[in-house]
Amino acid sequence: MKITSGTDTDMEIFLTAVGEHLGKIGAEATIDLYTDTEIDEPEPNRLLVAMQQAALADSTGRGGGDPYMGVPLDLTTSDGLTDFARLAHRTIGCEAFLGRKLVFTTIENERMVCLDLPDGDVEALEAQARHAGATTLSHVA
Repeated sequence: MKITSGTDTDMEIFLTAVGEHLGKIGAEATIDLYTDTEIDEPEPNRLLVAMQQAALADSTGRGGGDPYMGVPLDLTTSDGLTDFARLAHRTIGCEAFLGRKLVFTTIENERMVCLDLPDGDVEALEAQARHAGATTLSHVA
């Protein structure tokens, strides 16, 4: 199921609910720390830069690969949830797997996410986000 929002704030509210749910069910999430367009909002931009610096420092000595691609997100921590909610829809990619099944992915730099969760779970997440103030969520065919 594809869900979009009319504002970044509404997408962040929705992604907070999604991230909490994914953390509770044990999904493993990764994010690519690149954007096609500059992030203008100060807090998400600060988080992106901090994550890029941490990923670069963490990759020292590991050798090979792009340190900004497939960076793990811990959705069981406050910091991991904040990074997920603020950045997942602003970067070129964010994914979450439950075992080998892809259950969450973003559409590159758009306010759109794809979820492969039971319909009841998605409806509950939408309701939670609406209750928290998200008013522009909609389904995309």
